[in-house]
Amino acid sequence: MMDTLEYVVIGVYFAVLISIGLVFRTFNANVGDYFKGGARGTWWLVGVSSFVAGISAYTFTGAAGAVYEAGWSILVIYIGNALGYLVNYLYFAARFRQLRRTAGPEVLRDRFGRMTEQFYAWISFPSGIIGSAMLLYSLAIFISSVFRLNMQLLIVTVGAVVIFYSVIGGRWAIMATDFVQCLIMMGLTLLVGGLCLIKTGGFSGLFELIEQQGLNSDYSIVNSPERFNGAYTWFWAGAMLLNCTLTANNLGAAGRYFSVKDGKEAKKAALLSMVLMLAGCIIWFLPPMVGRLFYADQVTAMTQLSNPQESAFAVACMNLLPPGMIGLMAVAMFAASISSLDVGINGCSSVFVMNVYPVAKALFRLRERSEESLLRMGKLFSFFFGFLCIGAALLFSLKKELSLFDLMLTVTALLGTPMAVPLLWGMMIRRCPRWAAMSSIGCGFLVSGIAFFSPELFGVRWPFQWQIVGVWLAGTAGFLGSMLWAGGNAPEYDRQVEEFFATMNRPVDFEKEVGKANDLKQLKLLGIFSLVIGALVALLALAARDRFGVVCPLVLAAFMLLCGGVMVRAGRTKREAEAEKVSGVPCIANKLMER
Repeated sequence: MMDTLEYVVIGVYFAVLISIGLVFRTFNANVGDYFKGGARGTWWLVGVSSFVAGISAYTFTGAAGAVYEAGWSILVIYIGNALGYLVNYLYFAARFRQLRRTAGPEVLRDRFGRMTEQFYAWISFPSGIIGSAMLLYSLAIFISSVFRLNMQLLIVTVGAVVIFYSVIGGRWAIMATDFVQCLIMMGLTLLVGGLCLIKTGGFSGLFELIEQQGLNSDYSIVNSPERFNGAYTWFWAGAMLLNCTLTANNLGAAGRYFSVKDGKEAKKAALLSMVLMLAGCIIWFLPPMVGRLFYADQVTAMTQLSNPQESAFAVACMNLLPPGMIGLMAVAMFAASISSLDVGINGCSSVFVMNVYPVAKALFRLRERSEESLLRMGKLFSFFFGFLCIGAALLFSLKKELSLFDLMLTVTALLGTPMAVPLLWGMMIRRCPRWAAMSSIGCGFLVSGIAFFSPELFGVRWPFQWQIVGVWLAGTAGFLGSMLWAGGNAPEYDRQVEEFFATMNRPVDFEKEVGKANDLKQLKLLGIFSLVIGALVALLALAARDRFGVVCPLVLAAFMLLCGGVMVRAGRTKREAEAEKVSGVPCIANKLMER
């Protein structure tokens, strides 16, 4: 159960998020600023935001439950994500930025035409809402299992906070909160990972404990088909790597780089995301394993959950962290989930304003709206889609038999993969009819639909890996088969395709196409927020009950303060640097004294 201090920690955290939204709302002058940060995002800001948006509290609930049962096998998912970012860096990231668009379906209109654009635009609403609701639900599972709080109340409260700062601050606020939350999450999980290694006696001790408790077979990287219902085999691992890599490198993933300044910075952002993903997957796996090795009885006692193993990360943290740090652990889990939820809300709103509304305007002959009016519309629909996400998460919370890990795989196989197949081939193959993507999607949905609604068709069960491979093969066949009709393309469509590829391969001239950068302002503001949070974390040492309780918050605070100090110093303008050189007093101190 939480004490007053831990409630205060969570309350202050929410206040910081709202403050970031209020500060960064001043960055929004038009729709481009609101939905993609005006394409002025620095590589480190966009890279961190892309990384954090690729994970969620699911990593610490559903995936942690799978680690609790099967150990190292789940590493394949995160290695696949890192491999996807590597391929982004090597080839796709710069080209994604060079598409020069605001919302994903705009890219599909440029490549395949209006019909494909509208299909993806409309289907992005239910898929985006379901995906965001899953993230919010997984967060509520974790927090409710640790603190015995009402799950539905958590969903509504967290959802309301996310809606508030997403609506008022747009993409700038989302990227800024993502960065600050990443510092909190990575700092605390590094601390917890270190405590896990101390508990096990290092990695060598961890392997010895696994062997002593007879878990070598469970924790084998690759298992036989007879175990775990056919999962975690070589075939499963190959299908997972294929799916993670390819879904990160198609036109549907282009939006993650629309906010960055140019192609070169997009490549740096992708590389940073890859490094963070690899670092994270090493430390995120330790707590659920320690939960299995030392606290299995406590995990299985979490009977309020339909899948008690999903509390393994929480149970390990509760035992390893000093009491005053439990609230910060909840904050780290909020950070993991909120950073994906806000992107989903903003993404759905951008699709409506940039893709759906223009068609409705032409169809119903609506009046032309000003930039300010479109910005208000974007905020209104951000609120609307956030409300729908909260409602869907509440519905998920009523399904007690639901496994987060199975739910994630099901949604991926049923919706995500069929949509991704044509968006990969559309970047590789120029000569195809405008309906090639729809042909591919139809074939992919046919296979995924059969696998979902008739899992025992012909007496054979369709495991996840068969679904993934089957959808990729069917979708590819649908795309390649459509090429037989490419000779009948209209000349204007062929010219459209050539223009699409020419734009994608033309480097961005930032000064001419975008204008003035605000790199130093981004550094300074986020550095100041990091310093403030570091100072607040350090205050937790005052409430410690023993030396261990003093050291833990001070270690985390030192990490935050170091990052914040470096950023503030790097964010100085030339004038501030010269003033500091003359006076010998840091410019941030000068400003504080002036105030």
